Amino acid sequence: MNLFGRAIVPIVLVLIAAAAPRAQSVRQGNQALPPNAYDKAFALLQKGRASEALVEIDTALSASPDDPSLNNLRGLVTAKLNRSAEAEASFRKVIRLLPQAAMGYNNLAALLWQLGRYDEAAQSFRQALIHEPVNFAALVGIGTILSANQKYAEAAAYLEKAWSIHPGDFQAGYEFARALQQTKRPVEAQRVLRRLSPPNDSAIAAKFYALLAGIAEQLGDRSSASRDYRRAYELSRQSFEIYLALVRTTLGARDRNGTRLPPAPTGLSAEQNFTLGALFASNGDYSAAISHFQSTLQLQPTSYAATYNLALAYKQAGIYQAASELLEQALGRQSTAELYNLLASVQEKTGRYVEAVRNYKRAVDLDPDNEQYYFDLGAEYLVHLTFEPAIEVFRIGTRKFSKSARQYVGMGLAQFALRQYGDAADAFISALEMNPSSPDAFLAWNALPTFVLVAEWEKIQPRLKRIAEQFPGNAQALFCYGAAVFRHSVVSERGEGFELAQALLEKALQLDPKLPAAHLELATLYAQRNLNKHAVASFLEAIRLDPDSETAHYRLAQTYRNLNQLERAERELDLYGKLSRNHREQLAQTRSAIRQFVLAHSASEPTLTEQKPPL
Repeated sequence: MNLFGRAIVPIVLVLIAAAAPRAQSVRQGNQALPPNAYDKAFALLQKGRASEALVEIDTALSASPDDPSLNNLRGLVTAKLNRSAEAEASFRKVIRLLPQAAMGYNNLAALLWQLGRYDEAAQSFRQALIHEPVNFAALVGIGTILSANQKYAEAAAYLEKAWSIHPGDFQAGYEFARALQQTKRPVEAQRVLRRLSPPNDSAIAAKFYALLAGIAEQLGDRSSASRDYRRAYELSRQSFEIYLALVRTTLGARDRNGTRLPPAPTGLSAEQNFTLGALFASNGDYSAAISHFQSTLQLQPTSYAATYNLALAYKQAGIYQAASELLEQALGRQSTAELYNLLASVQEKTGRYVEAVRNYKRAVDLDPDNEQYYFDLGAEYLVHLTFEPAIEVFRIGTRKFSKSARQYVGMGLAQFALRQYGDAADAFISALEMNPSSPDAFLAWNALPTFVLVAEWEKIQPRLKRIAEQFPGNAQALFCYGAAVFRHSVVSERGEGFELAQALLEKALQLDPKLPAAHLELATLYAQRNLNKHAVASFLEAIRLDPDSETAHYRLAQTYRNLNQLERAERELDLYGKLSRNHREQLAQTRSAIRQFVLAHSASEPTLTEQKPPL
């Protein structure tokens, strides 16, 4: 998508025309043109009376057929009258008459550029530069052509020379800034544009502001980009490309503050409406997205992609009834797994759990190779505490998608809820082995009771150690192994593991100082070793990072008591009491872990921008 067009071609021609002085004949014996003939014709051309100018020129040419200025002016006039063949012939004659001058080459090049003969135009500008290496018009012309052909680095070299000759010239500056932007030199590009003022021509001014906005966007200044795209759009209300850029930068700006966007251009195509809908939806503006998807469907009533994305936008906006009705209509025309899966997720939102399960199953049946659909079906069972069906779905999921960590986490959570702790530990470690950075696997593993670690120690210790050795730069991997070593050492009353556990936990915190679980575990280890001052500092950091951790408050209270700081201990116990009221039962903890797990993956639904455009 190019907001700036191929080039600002009319400016090239105007510059050349305005700079077309009367050249003196260099041929021996050539009679000089009467003083007022050229001036009169040129004045008529400037007034837009090209046909009258041509009559004056042809009359004068009958007396002086080889006058270079007159032939050059005839080329300009016939070009204005769209008599391109005559214009080309005139400019080529100028070149024959003045082969060492840039004028004929430049005007021929400008004409060829207008005719779409870009390679010939470039060659003609190059010829001008051979004879006049610092000719401004030729430098701008060749630079413009090279930019249009996306040879921006080469273009920048020519345009920089032109800019140094006339640093205030609009076209030279615009094209130079554009080439700099395209070669990832936005600071220099911005510096050039700041020396220019936009012209009165609204179309050209729109391109100026669009380029200024594009440079600001490249510099990461979305607020300025949004402001300048808005200026460009005010001057070019039918430009979809500028409007799209305005929407993108406005939605992405940090200081939106309720900024209202102007109306979109009229008469948008289905594809353009779809593109805007996807952009609004990806930024959470579902109301605007809905209207554009609706417009897409009005233009293409059978568009599958527009139907799907409109239903998804309805769901994200909480308009569940409309989403459900639209999906059911679509399923009447075409049964697909993703439609059933989306319908099921809508039904889940409205409490229609039986229908949701049924439609999740249909999605799995229609597309058994899609990992997302297995996960969604298993998660539906999980969130409604039907654990045995969940285990079965995730068991199949782990076989079919053996590299999906979340399938193992889901199965482990269901097993954990049914107190199948050994199986749950095995599933969680499998997830960690696949992805030690998985927040789901980490959360689930950390929720395992200490007695599980003791009972399963001989099985899990080698696996945890292998993970830590395989991923020495992963804080979660080191934490899991260090915490397991520490807890096993406490329960088994073997203090020799404390040194290893402390080293692992301290290294984990070096890698990730914002890991609250590691601060809590290390603080507990310090307290176990009677390093109470170290323990207090670590407990306080754990609480700072996770103020709702009842365990941290409780253990900090115990440490304060050991230090005979009873008032502080009492305060921490009070906080613990308030926080722990909703966490007294193991089942409540299990439900919390399950809810966090399922909610964390609700964003894994297909997004609007991932869908194909309407066809």
